[in-house]
Amino acid sequence: MISWRMEAGMMAQLPQNSETTVSEYRSDAGDVRAVYSDVLAALDGLGDDSMRERWRQANREVKLDAFSFALDPKEFRPVPTDWIPRIIEMDEWRNIKAGVEQRLRALNAFLLDVYAGAQTVVPDDVVYSCQYFYPELQGFLPAKDVFVHIYGIDLVQQRDGKYVVLEDNLRIPSGITYQLKTMEIARQIFPELCEAYDIVPYDIRDTYLDMFASLCDNPNSTCALLTDSKFGSAFFEHRYLSELLDIPLVEGSDLYIGYDGDVCMKTLDGDARVDLIYRRVEDLEIFVPHLTDAYLNGKVVLVNGMGTSVADDKLVFLWVPEMIRHYLDEEPILEQAVSYDLDDAASRAYVLENMDKMVLKTRQGYGGLGVYIMPDLAGNYRTQLTRQIIENPRAMIAQETIDFTRHVIFDEETGEYEDRYIDLRVYAVQNGRGEATAFPGGLTRVSQAGNRVTNNSSGGLCKPTWVVR
Repeated sequence: MISWRMEAGMMAQLPQNSETTVSEYRSDAGDVRAVYSDVLAALDGLGDDSMRERWRQANREVKLDAFSFALDPKEFRPVPTDWIPRIIEMDEWRNIKAGVEQRLRALNAFLLDVYAGAQTVVPDDVVYSCQYFYPELQGFLPAKDVFVHIYGIDLVQQRDGKYVVLEDNLRIPSGITYQLKTMEIARQIFPELCEAYDIVPYDIRDTYLDMFASLCDNPNSTCALLTDSKFGSAFFEHRYLSELLDIPLVEGSDLYIGYDGDVCMKTLDGDARVDLIYRRVEDLEIFVPHLTDAYLNGKVVLVNGMGTSVADDKLVFLWVPEMIRHYLDEEPILEQAVSYDLDDAASRAYVLENMDKMVLKTRQGYGGLGVYIMPDLAGNYRTQLTRQIIENPRAMIAQETIDFTRHVIFDEETGEYEDRYIDLRVYAVQNGRGEATAFPGGLTRVSQAGNRVTNNSSGGLCKPTWVVR
């Protein structure tokens, strides 16, 4: 229940509910959902001045910890964060967790079939036209038959409460440390917000290390995290993970292939053989010449495996429900956005007739790049994109636009509240025993004002996300 003071205080400042807005923290009738009552009451209890001071303290912590995501390598950019948490109740989370883990197992089975089997689920011309399909991997089986070790999946919640899948991220899913960092700072600066809740811990360290160990035959294996450099956009995450997991952070120049084909790492104490590389780069040969050969010869484990990007392709996404039925003999637990293969004449004609309802995505786009939300675009874009669809229908897919939830954010400068679109990126890992584990909650990303794109690389914010018992 919301107290009388809050109805007159913070509650009166929250954005007004509207019939067209799908809210994460309000019911359709406009009432604050019961699970948010305590956290909003705690925020209200801070008062305006204290609220702003806490916001400043939290943002100072972000800067002091160099919690950043670079859009321009010449500019330090702290990760913009809103500290009002998103709350997911345990019943909701159980369904999300089961659906994410199911999807991860099916995608891995599909990749094994692509490279070392005779897969029939996705048309060959779709697979072979994927930018990151590697023909040199034909016949190759990765360590313990696991291609996808770390998986990120983007979800949005609809008005009916169901979470719907927008994308799978298997190439180099990033952002897991943003959830860790936002929860850490929120607990430190806003301890009273957590008091009324039993929050499920978000701890990835032991699960990651167990996954690494399960993939290596050497009981004293050496692992390293390969970064693209301190100038890369996600260098904070690379550094944070290296420290959390207590594994060396290396650049390409720190590694080389020895005379016997082993991967070696230069250290102050002499060179050391590397058993597993947690890679945060795609084009391996640019960073470590002949690393592909070492991988194919079983000299090193790569996390994620080479070739996973086939399942990252936006067009392959259309067949994931069928992969679940084919490989797992199960029905999909999570629904996914209704999507269209524009190479199919009937689908293409439907999309062209209904462009104002569509989201168009380039097949290899990432970070919000190559995403065109037609209801939000001016007419000149429609002409250009229509031409592209007709001239090269295999370059994009179309999805029905989903009316998804918004959450409230606090603007420290103006002292005002505003509702923004949010999504949820959930992370999961699969170890060498074939066990998939989704971490509770995930990274909530928040759009900029007047926009539906939530990606951090497109300027979106983060929000701490709690799963509560």
